[in-house]
Parts: sequence; C-alpha cells; structure tokens
Amino acid sequence: MKIKLVITAMLFILFSTLRAQDVILGEKNPCPEETYEYIFNGISCDGNLTWSVNHGTVIETTSNRIKISWNKDFVGNGSWHVRAHFSRQKSDGSCDVSSYHELPIKVNAVSAFNIIGDREIPGGFRGTKTYTAQIKNTLFPATSYLWTVYSGGTTTNYTTTIPSFNLNITDDGPKWISVQGKNSTCSSWGQSIKADIFTTTTFTGPDNLCDEATYTLINPGTITLEDASGIAILTALGNNQWKVTRTGQTNGNVVLRSIIDGKSYDKEIKIGTITTGTISGQASLQLGESRTFTLNLLDNTDYQWSISYNPNVILTKNSATSITLSTTGSVPMGWSENIIIRAKAVSSCGTATNDVTKTIKFVNERDPRLD
Repeated sequence: MKIKLVITAMLFILFSTLRAQDVILGEKNPCPEETYEYIFNGISCDGNLTWSVNHGTVIETTSNRIKISWNKDFVGNGSWHVRAHFSRQKSDGSCDVSSYHELPIKVNAVSAFNIIGDREIPGGFRGTKTYTAQIKNTLFPATSYLWTVYSGGTTTNYTTTIPSFNLNITDDGPKWISVQGKNSTCSSWGQSIKADIFTTTTFTGPDNLCDEATYTLINPGTITLEDASGIAILTALGNNQWKVTRTGQTNGNVVLRSIIDGKSYDKEIKIGTITTGTISGQASLQLGESRTFTLNLLDNTDYQWSISYNPNVILTKNSATSITLSTTGSVPMGWSENIIIRAKAVSSCGTATNDVTKTIKFVNERDPRLD
C-alpha cells in the first residue's frame, strides 16, 4: 500500500511538472503591425495542436510555432491574446479533452484622439490657432505625435513630443489637420484622426441702412440677399463688394448670405425704421405702485414711448427700451381703466409708422382706511 501511494505521488508530481511546462514563449509587449514568433513549449497528447489569435493577423504557422502581426486598433481596454489548443495526457495514459494555454498580450498601441480647437476661422484672420490631441483611452498614451497639415495646397508633416500644435494661418484657403500618436519603442503610428478647418465669410458694412450701403466680404462664396422681396435689392460691384439698396420706403429685415461648400454665413441688415418685439411687464398697475416695462429688442434704435391718457399715471423713460409707470393723486375705490402703452421706433431713417403696444389695467382695489 505504501509503495502504491509513493508511485501515485510521483505520477502527480510528474504530470504537474509537465503541465507547468505547457507555456507559450514570445514577446508579451509587441509593437503593432510588426511580426513576432510564438512557440508552444509543450506536446499535444493526440498530436493535434491548433492556434487562435485575438486582434492579430496570422502570418505563418509551423508545427508548434506561429508568427503574428498584432493589430494597432483595439476595442475597450485591449484584449489581445494568442492561444495554443492541445490535449493533455491523463495519468492512465489516455488523452484528455481538448484544452488550451493562453498568453495575454498588451500591444504597445496608442489610443486614438479627439482634436480640440477652432474648426471655423474668420476670413482674413492671420495668426496662430492652437490644436490639441485629446486622448480617448488613457491606458494607451503616446510619447510622440505626428501632425499633418494641409494648407495653401501643400501637405506638411510635423512631429512633436507634446499633444498640442500651433497652426500658423497665412491664407483663407481650405485647410485640414490630422494627428497620430506612437509609443517610443515602436516605429508605427496609431490611428489618424482628421479635422477639417473652414474659413468663414467676414462681412464689413452697416447693420442698418436707410437708402443703400456697400458691403465688403472677405472669403465670399455664393452671395444672395434673403427675405428681401419688396424690401431691398442686391448688386454685385466686383472686387468682393456688394451693394444693398432699399426699395422705396419699405421697411424690413434682410439677410446677406454667403454659402461655401454648403455652409451658410449670414449678416442681418435692418432696412428703414422697424418696430418689432413685445413689451414685457405685469398686466396691471395698482394705485400707489410703480412698475417697469421693457421692449424686448436687441438693436440700437431709440423709441418714442407713450400711454393713452390718464392724469394719474406718470411715464418715466429709463432707457431706449425701458420705462417706469407710477401713479399719483387718487381715484375712487374699486375704479379701473385700461391703459395702452406704445413704443414707436425712431432712427436715422425717421419714425416708424407702426408701433408695439401693451394693454394694462390701472386699478384701485385698496381700502384707504387700511393705509
């Protein structure tokens, strides 16, 4: 019995030793897109040895060897590995079911990036714009960066050791910039990320006009005058200049538009004298109160304010678009009257024929004995 136990223990140690020797030999931290050889240091009981590879390309297999080119692109946190599939010999000498040994691989790949920086540059701008490669996966950082710039009809490469790049803008032509990263131990660059840079149209000319005005455009595309029917007409003068002419005494807002590669750049122009918008403020005014009312407009026009007649209401103009109404004197208890507030535009083109109105109720609901 003692001899049998000793033999069993020796066989256990022997097979444990054989299992421990079943390893895959090869580089665990390879560079992407380079070929590496891996060797399975073991024997398959049934003579069948197969390989499987995750995120790599098999270049060649011979017996217990395999050559792999590892992919530079990866999913999530990376899951490269190589497996040798084989069968072990059991203690009774028969072959066990198929098993495998896996060698985890971490390729010296580099994460892709987002490019942070201005994608639109005003026409006529000359100077420097900074672009930064923002890493997507911090587990796979780069130690150097390859920036490729297309500008002025020429493509130029720049290598940096920091993730930022200063692009010198010298013209209004089409541009794009791309970036790749790599690990210092490897020769291949990672995924290339590209950002198109658009030059916008810059408009020079007045926001308002009474009769006509000339506009100079830097980097113009296809030029049109929108919402202008019966209000104004557009005339091309050449040398990147266009004239907008008012039609008669009509008023309105028009849009001078430049379209470049399907993108629109607009300048809004106010023709004549226009009153639009609404007057904000509470809809009632109590005797003894003061309330402020505001015309919701964003322009530089002044406004004439008035209220329908009531001797007990005083109008104070705070600014072009704001007034305060306060009360004076006395009116009978329970008395009420509708008062209309009016705001009429006044500009260099004259006074508007239309106005903005708001109706409020002037009331006395208080019992003077309680004051």
